[in-house]
Amino acid sequence: MATHDATPSPSIDRWTLVGLSLLLLPLLTMAHELGGHALTCVALGQRPTELGAYYIECPGATGWAGRVVAMAGTGMDVLVAILAFLAWRRVQRPLPKLALWIVFVVKGMVAAGYWLFSGVSGFGDWGPGAGGGIGPLPAPWLWRIVLAVVGLIAYIGVVKLAIRTLDAMLGGGEPAARTRRQVAMTVYLVGGASALLVGLMNPHGFVIVLLSAVASTFGGTAGLFNVAYRPVRDGEPAEFRVGRHLVLLVLGVIVTLAFAMVLGPTLYLR
Repeated sequence: MATHDATPSPSIDRWTLVGLSLLLLPLLTMAHELGGHALTCVALGQRPTELGAYYIECPGATGWAGRVVAMAGTGMDVLVAILAFLAWRRVQRPLPKLALWIVFVVKGMVAAGYWLFSGVSGFGDWGPGAGGGIGPLPAPWLWRIVLAVVGLIAYIGVVKLAIRTLDAMLGGGEPAARTRRQVAMTVYLVGGASALLVGLMNPHGFVIVLLSAVASTFGGTAGLFNVAYRPVRDGEPAEFRVGRHLVLLVLGVIVTLAFAMVLGPTLYLR
């Protein structure tokens, strides 16, 4: 008689995870750019002139209106992250729970990363320039320090939350550690590679790739390394299993290609 190991063990199909990443990450980027920046531009009575994969142009929004448009992308990230986390707490099925984890972790890291990046570098959506979130305010160096400190604290908090919630799904022990590395590094590498390739299609040169596409993916989600390579947690592994869903891989490829072909070269609305 054949015997079976009754010990539970987490298992997530690699191709399903790749498909989820290809599907979700372009949608999350569009939430930032279109749902945040572009929608706020329109709500303020202005009209975007360019819609790119990783930037928008709203030339009519100046002064405080321009600052609000600049900050709106991160505001949308925070909103999406909070809603996804609240949904994650209620959902029990492994596949949607994994998808919601990816959403709130990526959006949380990107939002905190924007604050940290702009505070340290002086560039980006929250930079002290005329079109940045903190704008030409008095004592810009002080605002940058505050922004960097808030961003760092928030980023550390998101990383700790990501570790705690993924541990809750996968359990402890070496099997869970292997699955944790698989999840975190697949999301990181697929997101960063696709953003780099799509970003290279923009008409404004490599500066957009560095300050937006690469900064928000390879930079913004770098905390996934901490998630992936934290020490092995004691305890029993959980029976968290996600099988192969080829439809997700197909949908992910379609969505990423559409994102690249439509918004990569930029839509001009003049």
